Amino acid sequence: MPGTPDPVLGSEAVTFAVACAGAAFVTALPPALRTRLPTARRLALVVGAVSTLLGLGAWAGARLVADAFEPSLFEDPLAFVGLLAVAALALAAQGALPAYLSARWRLYTPLAGLFALTTVPLFAFLRVRGESDPLALWALFFAPLGIVAVLLLALGEVGVRRFLGGRT
Repeated sequence: MPGTPDPVLGSEAVTFAVACAGAAFVTALPPALRTRLPTARRLALVVGAVSTLLGLGAWAGARLVADAFEPSLFEDPLAFVGLLAVAALALAAQGALPAYLSARWRLYTPLAGLFALTTVPLFAFLRVRGESDPLALWALFFAPLGIVAVLLLALGEVGVRRFLGGRT
C-alpha cells in the first residue's frame, strides 16, 4: 500500500521481535547494573546513552541498508543536525528517566514504561519508505508523551505503595 513503511528485516513479525529484543536488553540494564554503578544518576546516564545509541543506530542503519535516506534530510544540514540532536535528547531522556526512577526509588512501573518506550520507536525506525520520517515524529511528539506517561505511572505506583503501607 502506498505510504506504508516497509520492514527492513523482511516481515513485520521479525521487525517486532527484534524491537522487543532490543527493548528487553535496555530494560534489563537498570536491574543488572544497579550494584555496579554507585549512583542512580550514573545508571541513568548509561541507560540513556545506550537508549540513544540503539535508537539512532536502528534509524540510521535501516536507512543505510535499504538506501532509503530522504534527500530532503540533507538539503539543510543545520536542520538535519538539529533533528539528530533533538532525537538524541528525546531517546536519552526516555531511557534515563525510567532507569533513574527504578534505581533511586526501586519503582517497577518505570521499567515497563522503558520497555514500551524502547519497543515502539525501534519498531518504527526499522521500517522505511513511509509517508513521513518516524525520527522527527518520535522526538517531537511521541517521546514527550511517553515520558509524561512514565512519570504518571511512577506517581501512581508511589501512591499505591503509600496507600497499602509499603515503602516508597
